[in-house]
Amino acid sequence: MDLTKVISITGKPGLFELLSQTRGGFIVKDLDAQKKSSINANSQVSLIQNISIYTQESEVSLISVFISIAQKHNFQELKFEKNNSEALHTLMKEVQPDYAQDRVYNSDLKKLFSWYNILIKNKILTEEGVKTYLANMAQVESENNQEVSENNQAPLDIEVTEKNASKKAEKKESKPKTKSEEKSKTSKKKIDQ
Repeated sequence: MDLTKVISITGKPGLFELLSQTRGGFIVKDLDAQKKSSINANSQVSLIQNISIYTQESEVSLISVFISIAQKHNFQELKFEKNNSEALHTLMKEVQPDYAQDRVYNSDLKKLFSWYNILIKNKILTEEGVKTYLANMAQVESENNQEVSENNQAPLDIEVTEKNASKKAEKKESKPKTKSEEKSKTSKKKIDQ
């Protein structure tokens, strides 16, 4: 399994693997309890790749933080004290020194480190998995950059389209008329006379 199929569900603890979609929702697997269940389509679901953490200047993706933690701790589970806020913040400073301390709360850090441990236990966050994820992200970014450069050439395409449109209009004018068009044209002539 890869990181792109891991979700968080508002109101439910832990992380879930998105297995499939049904008519009325989704089939998910709780990564902690290892149980499958269905959730309603109205449930608030977030892909972890779309979740960010505040930094002093902007935001950083949660997966980037997970990767930093994993690399710093050799892809091993973290042992942390959930009720020691100073220890939580110290641990966070080690992996993301520029995180916004005033906007990232203790509850956020507990959840972050708990989620990291779930990903490690389930062998989702592995060295090989990280390489694959980063390669996929680089490919997506390359495709996006190519799209942007193609979009920058759009005015040329518009000119060609305008020329094609004027050619089509010329062809349409020279095109033989249908019988109904001929009749209406002759009836207009008769009325004018």
